[in-house]
Amino acid sequence: MSEDRETGQAAGTELRPRRSRNIRALTGLRIVAALWVVLFHFEWQLQSVLSALPFLHPVVHAGWVGVELFFVLSGFVIAHSYLDECGRRWSTTVAARFLFNRFARVWPVWLVATLLACAWLVLAPRVGLNPDVVSGHPPLDLVHLIRQLTMTQMWGQASLANTSYDAPGWSISAEWLAYLTFPVLALALRPLRRLHPLVNLVLAMSAMLPLVLPAFVHGTTDLEANWMLRITCSFVAGILTSLAVRGVEDARWREQCGLFLSGSSIMLALVVFYWAEWRSGLEAAAGQPVGMYCLVAVGLWPPLIAGLALTDRGPARLLSSSPLVYGGQVSYCLYLAHWVVRDAGMALLWHDPNAVWIVTPLVGLAAPLLVFASFLLAVALHHGVEKPAHRRLVALLPARRAGATESSAERGTRPEHATGPAAPVGVPQQRGPWTGAAAPARVRQPAAHAARPAVMPLPTAPMMPALQVSAGRPLTVPAPSPHRAA
Repeated sequence: MSEDRETGQAAGTELRPRRSRNIRALTGLRIVAALWVVLFHFEWQLQSVLSALPFLHPVVHAGWVGVELFFVLSGFVIAHSYLDECGRRWSTTVAARFLFNRFARVWPVWLVATLLACAWLVLAPRVGLNPDVVSGHPPLDLVHLIRQLTMTQMWGQASLANTSYDAPGWSISAEWLAYLTFPVLALALRPLRRLHPLVNLVLAMSAMLPLVLPAFVHGTTDLEANWMLRITCSFVAGILTSLAVRGVEDARWREQCGLFLSGSSIMLALVVFYWAEWRSGLEAAAGQPVGMYCLVAVGLWPPLIAGLALTDRGPARLLSSSPLVYGGQVSYCLYLAHWVVRDAGMALLWHDPNAVWIVTPLVGLAAPLLVFASFLLAVALHHGVEKPAHRRLVALLPARRAGATESSAERGTRPEHATGPAAPVGVPQQRGPWTGAAAPARVRQPAAHAARPAVMPLPTAPMMPALQVSAGRPLTVPAPSPHRAA
């Protein structure tokens, strides 16, 4: 979901480049969130490591709130890329193209991960292993399989337990529902861009209050928190965060603002995690029911993402490094692959029913290796399934009119020659059909001049007395595209 193009201004105004859509820090943030969730799922098996590094335990124990970080980040990136296309006026064609592009992005890897999980569930009993040693799974029947493959398995479900063959898939089903509603949300929320950026950021943080307040009062776990509330609050907060960033991305103090927001959000989140661990410890010592209070930190995700989008300094510089950006590109595959590896690995290690949930020296040694194996599988899925499948599916979309700007999620999936030359300064601009950016206006040229060179000298002053130019400066005229209709 990394974005890599610049966008223009509103219709009827001069084309002015905005901040690049390729926000590397947010791509790097994705691998941090994915690894956070992975470590949370392996927390019990990694006790040998965490016991040696006790200061990490409160952070790892809060890893399940990384899902909310994914949800807010998804809402931000989708709005950053598609809000202008989908939010100006209703267009069934634009909405359908957006949804197909999202489908092409998430479904191929989901399909392969689901089939791998199904194969494991079929194979395990035949070799004497218990596939439910870590967690349960829905029945292997046609109805459940269809719901899994259509990413609708969570719709109508009250609990996350035993809903997906690949357990993290509950969030994929939830996010697919958010994608389906985005064209309507874009129409409803885009007018808020006129508000002050600080107001939009406060609204984004307020959107997380239905999650924060119950967690502060009595605590909640990932299985207890309502999944519909989690995706709704987080996705809307991400859209509002995008509107807030849009209002200050050209300000001179953008860098300082981004550095303050990102740095303070990270520090406050760490404070919340240690506070949550301390509070749970007090309840355990008093013999009271122990709650999990780390969900309070999700109110900090909007300012964190806004800060990383506005600056290249501080945490953003680290997250923009090439290893983390590459990790962010494979993070979706890691998120889905690690559960299948964990299921199969722990079924092998705990094949003896009397040893289940006992962390033996072998389990303590094998757990980090399973995490590494998950990353290797994720890399294979990314290069072998995610990238080529997305490229081929997007190629099925009908070609756009010449000169139209393409959405950044599709950039890089079309042949290089299909993009067409960039418009030079001075060429009239027209609005592209799929984005808010201006596109080069089509200029009809007589067939007799089809072979005219791309660079021609200006006429001499006597021929064009009214044209004021510097001596010797050539006028650049775009060469006609071979793919453009005459």
